[in-house]
Amino acid sequence: MTGAQGAALQWVDAYSDGACSGNPGPGGWGFLIEWEDGVQEGSGGELSTTNNRMELVGAREALAAFSSRRTATQGLRLHVDSLNVIGWLSKGWKRNANQDLYPPIDRLLKDLAGMVRFVHVRGHQDSVGNNRVDRLAVEASRRYQRS
Repeated sequence: MTGAQGAALQWVDAYSDGACSGNPGPGGWGFLIEWEDGVQEGSGGELSTTNNRMELVGAREALAAFSSRRTATQGLRLHVDSLNVIGWLSKGWKRNANQDLYPPIDRLLKDLAGMVRFVHVRGHQDSVGNNRVDRLAVEASRRYQRS
């Protein structure tokens, strides 16, 4: 696969995840991107949300962070543990829920056309990156839980 100028893409690995305590309930998302010069992380959450929404927000935030820093010869391998996220983002599956998330994600994917690959990883297994974003998402979710 080649970038905008025809050069072979240099793949950057990223991971995203979502977590929710209850459905709906307090939820969190997290992402990390493994840049050549270090790791970028982000997380956040919502007071009343769903796990699917947090999975999508984590992916959106990873795409946005990559888009803002990438070079023309970099592609993104986004590792997620949700087959639904892969279907929603790579195959155009749309649901009635979370309609507000699709337009900004679709714009990011259009801007990154041909430069994003989705990789399914098994959650809570041996993927260091996936385990880290899971912890970020759970920690963010806990910040929204009522005491």
